Amino acid sequence: MIEQYMTAQQAAERWGISDRRVRVLCLEGKIPGALKMGKSYKIPASAVKPADGREKKAPANPPVRWLKWDNDIIGTVDAANAVCFTAPAFNDVIMLYTHGASYWPPERFTEFLAERVVSRDRRDIEKILFRCGLSHYDVLRIAEITRGIHPKDLLWVAHGEDERLENIITDVFDSVFHQRMDLVGDSTPPHKNFVFVGTPADTPEGYNIKRYGVFDGQYGIYKQRISPLTTDVESEVAVYLLAQKLGVPCCPAYRMDKDTVFSAFLYDFSREYIVHFRRLFSGSPRSPQTSWGGFVAPRSDNEYQNLIAVRPQYRDDVARMILLDFITRQDDRHLSNIAIKIGQDGESFYPLYDNGRSLFYEDTEEMVQQAIAAPAQYATTFGYTGTYWDYVQEIALERGSLGGLLNLDISEAEIAAILKEAGFAGYRYDGALQWVTKAIRMIQVMTDE
Repeated sequence: MIEQYMTAQQAAERWGISDRRVRVLCLEGKIPGALKMGKSYKIPASAVKPADGREKKAPANPPVRWLKWDNDIIGTVDAANAVCFTAPAFNDVIMLYTHGASYWPPERFTEFLAERVVSRDRRDIEKILFRCGLSHYDVLRIAEITRGIHPKDLLWVAHGEDERLENIITDVFDSVFHQRMDLVGDSTPPHKNFVFVGTPADTPEGYNIKRYGVFDGQYGIYKQRISPLTTDVESEVAVYLLAQKLGVPCCPAYRMDKDTVFSAFLYDFSREYIVHFRRLFSGSPRSPQTSWGGFVAPRSDNEYQNLIAVRPQYRDDVARMILLDFITRQDDRHLSNIAIKIGQDGESFYPLYDNGRSLFYEDTEEMVQQAIAAPAQYATTFGYTGTYWDYVQEIALERGSLGGLLNLDISEAEIAAILKEAGFAGYRYDGALQWVTKAIRMIQVMTDE
């Protein structure tokens, strides 16, 4: 058999350490089978991250909870909330969380749980806490109630070694959501083809804002309008329709009624799992970070370069996303709403989703007029620095042309029809029409050059 190898940089990404640290480990002979080729190293693809004597060791406290994937134990949680992984490389999804590390300090476990429970930034967080029996926001208490269950994967926290996921899901919904939520009024499905999964109550992650259910045979999220003054419902639908026309993979979004939209999931829950891009990074821009496996350099301020550096195989997908986000004036794209899908056939770039905060969804008429008069100056930002227009120009310069990324054969009349179908009206309709039309023309210039 031919041995498969990886580079020091690939090993660093897999193990959550710097490539310099990988080279030091190779030099010290701590990675069996590593070969030096000139100034570079070839590392067996099957190599396991060596134990790092500098890493904190898990305290010898007895476990009080168990971190599970479905019904398999992958780690234990002690009374101080430190996690000792028994299977840090259980599967590809787990690896993206652990980066091969066998220990999480309490703050790392809390961070993990915070990504899985309802956000403190929800507009009705006080009502949510009241319905959970809490007087203040507490990540650990919310996670204790919901067990950290999230529909994107099969990770959860067991209170007993023999607890099974199928039983706990039922208990969580019955004891928390069924009994504590009012099952009438705003919990009633707004459309005859909409069916809530399990009960008409809400789910651990979304409560009254996002409910998981089925619409016309597709599983997804039923989302309500952010506020009466926004057009996020219309924007969600419009971006999906525009993406279809432009040839950009995007999760379907259907208008349910005046104030609700259904956003469908495009993965098989029984065999596939979603991992956000933020899981592919150990550090954040502008400040050195210590990963749980050692020191790593900070990410740069250039979010486009960050994305293609960590997953170069998705260069075209990332470019299409940035072009679409510029065209639709996206105002909420971040590493937690860009994802990869992991399944039996490997991983792939997951279609775009969560597109409601776009197309002047909350802007005043004065702001809209200023923006459409100068799109290059009023493009929204992506990452810590740089606007979408900056990144569009960078991609064009890098590739020599934007040709082949989008289907730009779309007329102003077709754009107008899409916006009307999505429900746009008034100055936001006029503004969105002019913005999208001008943005596409700006991209066309770079495509023809």
